[in-house]
Amino acid sequence: MLRTVWGIRVERRLDIPRRTSAAISGLLILLSFVVASAVFEILGVNSVRTLSTIVSVFLSPSSLLQAILRGMPIGLAALGLSIAFRMNFWNIGAEGQLYMGMFAATGMVLLHAYYGAIPEQLLFITMILASFISGGLYCTLPGFLKSKLGVNEILPTLMLNYVAILFVDFLVYGPWRDPKGFSFPLSIPFPDYARMDGFFGNSSYLGLMIAIIVAALVYGLMRWTTLGFELRLVGQNVDAAKYGGVNLLKTTLIGSFLAGGLAGIGGLIIVSGLIGRLRPRASPGYGYTAIIVAFLAGLNPWLIVPAAIFFGGLLVAGEAIQATLNLPVAAVQVFQAIIFLMIIVAEFFKRYRVTFKR
Repeated sequence: MLRTVWGIRVERRLDIPRRTSAAISGLLILLSFVVASAVFEILGVNSVRTLSTIVSVFLSPSSLLQAILRGMPIGLAALGLSIAFRMNFWNIGAEGQLYMGMFAATGMVLLHAYYGAIPEQLLFITMILASFISGGLYCTLPGFLKSKLGVNEILPTLMLNYVAILFVDFLVYGPWRDPKGFSFPLSIPFPDYARMDGFFGNSSYLGLMIAIIVAALVYGLMRWTTLGFELRLVGQNVDAAKYGGVNLLKTTLIGSFLAGGLAGIGGLIIVSGLIGRLRPRASPGYGYTAIIVAFLAGLNPWLIVPAAIFFGGLLVAGEAIQATLNLPVAAVQVFQAIIFLMIIVAEFFKRYRVTFKR
């Protein structure tokens, strides 16, 4: 008697069309909704009401504006990560770079309020520059360690997150605490001309404008400039970049500076657009969520913006779920985790072809 035996063969794809890549990503994201529904039902949660609450966020104009604003820090950090990941620099420190941006922006406000060092007309521009430089410099340290000493960048970038968070805690609990704040760990409130909602009446409009401009600049940088070519070459083959005459130290430092600087601007959006002052734990993990967003968008700057808005909507939906369904915010975190797992699965099927052969 003959028996048919089937085997699984995994082959690496040499190339994959964009439509196929988009179809795989879309299919796996839809599958994440199905899996999330099953998980919610197993946990005794009404999955239909939970998912309908999430969808309703994107159908309400006011909730959508809030989703855009909550997603912009994630989007700016993800745009920076797209540069870092393209050059094979695994920056896990976007969270700390966000905090350094918050620190720098608040420092400019304090210099203006207490010492008059910065004119009112230049304050917001100065805050943007200070946030960009502070976040950028904070990311160049692990970039220098990698390019000069061969240190793996994952651990330094991760540990520097905690340094930045605790440094901001020290400031708001200590020298930067508002003297009129009844001993609460908060900085002084930002003046109206240092708030993002003072420009177009709603912080979401300016935040979205900044994200779109930055996405265009990142796309142009990586596609049409010599620096972008060098960044991509370093990410694809370090030895080829060396033989091609690329200054590895210079390119890595510039790329890590740009990545951290964009995350720093995301920190500015948090304190200037979302909160209006500096406080402890101002970021609920925007920098870590940015990693998911960057991979969900396939490191494409144009896709990062809508992906960030989607995850901003999930954060808004988490608050609605807490209020209406009396569920913990962990329900939305479970949904985010499932999406991230599906992104990993999608990346596998984009890179490899699975065939069954007899």
